[in-house]
Amino acid sequence: MKCKDCGAENPDGKKFCGDCGKELGEAPAEAEGDSGRKCSSCGRALGMETNVCPYCGHWVKRSMFG
Repeated sequence: MKCKDCGAENPDGKKFCGDCGKELGEAPAEAEGDSGRKCSSCGRALGMETNVCPYCGHWVKRSMFG
Protein backbone atom coordinates (compact mmCIF):
# COMPACT_ATOMS: atom_id res chain seq x y z
CA MET A 1 0.00 0.00 0.00
CA LYS A 2 1.35 3.41 -0.96
CA CYS A 3 1.19 6.26 1.59
CA LYS A 4 -0.96 9.15 0.40
CA ASP A 5 1.32 11.70 2.07
CA CYS A 6 4.91 10.63 1.35
CA GLY A 7 4.46 7.96 -1.34
CA ALA A 8 6.36 5.26 0.58
CA GLU A 9 5.40 1.65 -0.03
CA ASN A 10 4.01 -0.14 3.03
CA PRO A 11 3.00 -3.78 3.47
CA ASP A 12 -0.74 -4.41 3.23
CA GLY A 13 -2.58 -4.35 6.53
CA LYS A 14 -0.44 -1.71 8.24
CA LYS A 15 -2.21 1.15 10.04
CA PHE A 16 0.58 3.76 9.91
CA CYS A 17 3.21 4.58 7.29
CA GLY A 18 6.60 3.16 8.27
CA ASP A 19 8.38 6.25 6.90
CA CYS A 20 6.31 9.32 7.80
CA GLY A 21 3.91 7.98 10.44
CA LYS A 22 0.70 9.13 8.79
CA GLU A 23 -2.33 6.90 9.25
CA LEU A 24 -2.95 4.62 6.27
CA GLY A 25 -6.51 3.73 7.24
CA GLU A 26 -6.04 -0.05 7.26
CA ALA A 27 -6.33 -2.43 10.20
CA PRO A 28 -2.96 -3.66 11.46
CA ALA A 29 -1.88 -7.10 10.33
CA GLU A 30 0.16 -9.48 12.40
CA ALA A 31 3.92 -9.15 12.09
CA GLU A 32 5.54 -11.17 9.33
CA GLY A 33 8.78 -12.71 10.54
CA ASP A 34 10.78 -11.47 13.49
CA SER A 35 13.79 -9.23 12.93
CA GLY A 36 14.44 -9.09 16.68
CA ARG A 37 13.42 -5.44 16.70
CA LYS A 38 10.41 -4.42 18.81
CA CYS A 39 8.40 -1.23 19.25
CA SER A 40 9.17 0.36 22.62
CA SER A 41 5.54 1.45 22.93
CA CYS A 42 3.41 -1.58 21.96
CA GLY A 43 6.06 -4.33 21.87
CA ARG A 44 5.20 -5.67 18.41
CA ALA A 45 7.87 -6.87 16.01
CA LEU A 46 9.18 -4.27 13.56
CA GLY A 47 10.95 -4.48 10.25
CA MET A 48 14.49 -3.14 10.10
CA GLU A 49 13.55 -0.36 7.65
CA THR A 50 10.72 1.33 9.56
CA ASN A 51 10.79 4.75 11.30
CA VAL A 52 7.27 4.47 12.72
CA CYS A 53 5.53 1.48 14.27
CA PRO A 54 2.85 0.46 11.74
CA TYR A 55 0.66 -0.86 14.58
CA CYS A 56 0.55 2.01 17.11
CA GLY A 57 2.15 4.97 15.27
CA HIS A 58 5.01 5.39 17.75
CA TRP A 59 8.19 6.91 16.25
CA VAL A 60 11.13 4.54 16.59
CA LYS A 61 14.80 4.92 15.74
CA ARG A 62 16.09 2.54 13.10
CA SER A 63 18.95 1.59 15.40
CA MET A 64 16.58 0.72 18.29
CA PHE A 65 16.46 -2.95 19.16
CA GLY A 66 14.12 -4.45 21.75
